[in-house]
Amino acid sequence: MLKASLRCLEVFVTAAEAGSFSAASAKLNIAQPSVSAHIAALERAVGGPVFARHRGSRPILTDLGESVLVHARDMLARATDLRSDVMNLLASGGERVVVSCQRSLANFTLNRALTSFALAHPDTQLVVRVGKQEDVLSDMREGRSDIGCFLSNDEQRGFRSTVIGKQDLLLIVAPDHPLARRRRITPAEVAAYPFVGPPPESLFGRSINAILARAGIRGFRTAAQATEYQFLRELVAARVGIACSPESSVRSDVSSGRLRVLDVDAPGLSFDIRLLTSPSRPRTSAMQSLTAFLRAQIIAGQEDNTAP
Repeated sequence: MLKASLRCLEVFVTAAEAGSFSAASAKLNIAQPSVSAHIAALERAVGGPVFARHRGSRPILTDLGESVLVHARDMLARATDLRSDVMNLLASGGERVVVSCQRSLANFTLNRALTSFALAHPDTQLVVRVGKQEDVLSDMREGRSDIGCFLSNDEQRGFRSTVIGKQDLLLIVAPDHPLARRRRITPAEVAAYPFVGPPPESLFGRSINAILARAGIRGFRTAAQATEYQFLRELVAARVGIACSPESSVRSDVSSGRLRVLDVDAPGLSFDIRLLTSPSRPRTSAMQSLTAFLRAQIIAGQEDNTAP
C-alpha cells in the first residue's frame, strides 16, 4: 500500500507543474526545504526518485515520476470530489453541478469563467473534474459528471453537444527556429520539420493531426510526445520540434517572447468548444445556468480579443 499523504502529492504535483521547487514553495507559500522534504517522503513511499536533479538545472520528471504524476492528479481530484460530496451532504440546500473539463480548457480557457460562475451562483455547488478528453467522455458515460467540456469539431455519438465558442490553434516554435521569422510559410515547408505534440493515438492527438492534415500539413515526423503543456513548451523552446497548441495555452509564452507563432499560409486552425450532456439525463436549472453563463463568458472574451 502506498503510504504517501495527500499533502505530499499536492506538493509533488505543484513542483512538477511549476517547474522547480522554488516556484512550488512560492505558489504553496511554504519554505523550499519543506517542498524538498515532501518530495523526499514521496520518493521513499514509491521506492525511487520522481525527479532527476542536476546542479544548476531544473528538476526533470523521471519515468517513475511521470507515472506517479498521473496517479497523483487522479487521487487529488478524487479527494476534491470527496470534500465536495461531504459539503453537499452537509449543505442545507441548493443545487449541485459536476463539470468534467478537458485539461487545456480548464487551465487556460474556462478557469476564470468557472470561478466567476461559482462566485455569481453561491447557492449552486460547482464541482470541476479535470482530465484528458478520454476522461471527460468516461465521466459522462459513467454518470459521474453532468456536463462535459470538450474541444472537438465533431459531434460525439451518444451525447447532446452545444457549441459555446471557438478555440484557435497556433503553430509555435522557439524564437531561433529556422521558420520563426519567415512570412507566409507554406504547409509543405512546415511539414518538413519535426513536430512535438500529444500521443497520436489519443483523442486529442488524432484531432490535432486531422486539423493539420486539412490545412495541408501532412507527413511530418513526430520527434517527441507530451501529455502536459508545461513539458511540451520545454520541448518547443529547446527546438525539438514545432507544436500545434490552443491559443489560450500559449498566449503568455508568446507575449513574453519565449515562443513565436508561425505565419503559415493555410486556413485558420481551430476547435469548437463543446458542452456535452447526456440525452437520458434531465437538464437541471443549474446545468442550464452554467451553459448560458459559459457561453456568454466565451463570447465576451472573444469580443475583447478582437476589439481594436
